[in-house]
Amino acid sequence: MTGNLKAIPYTVTVPAEDEYDFDRTETRWRLVDETTGDIVDDAQGYGYRSAQAARRAHGYKATARRRGTSTKSIKRRAQAWWRTHEQLRAELEDMQLQALKQGVSDRAMRQACEQHLIEHVTVPHGLTIQDLIRYC
Repeated sequence: MTGNLKAIPYTVTVPAEDEYDFDRTETRWRLVDETTGDIVDDAQGYGYRSAQAARRAHGYKATARRRGTSTKSIKRRAQAWWRTHEQLRAELEDMQLQALKQGVSDRAMRQACEQHLIEHVTVPHGLTIQDLIRYC
């Protein structure tokens, strides 16, 4: 996938289920690569009910494929990494405790922890700083 993705609507006619029903049309969504025009994801031909659902599903699929791992194995690897870096974990816990005492917001505390990890750690392949913080 080389280009940007765009959610494109299209209409689908749903046939009547019985003699008392009417045919109806629904708007469905598919993801298309803007540069090539190729359909990237269309829910196996059925389409998504909203543009947001199409992007959400594709994001979920792309994340799992990009890393090549499941969330369970990411959690396991991050926890194993933390077991070998107890000193760093103690430093982060102390930073968080001091931030709580000073009334620092959660967002600012998280950014400070991320910055500390970026400065002091080489992240193992397949994990991100956010993964390490999530499973600390």
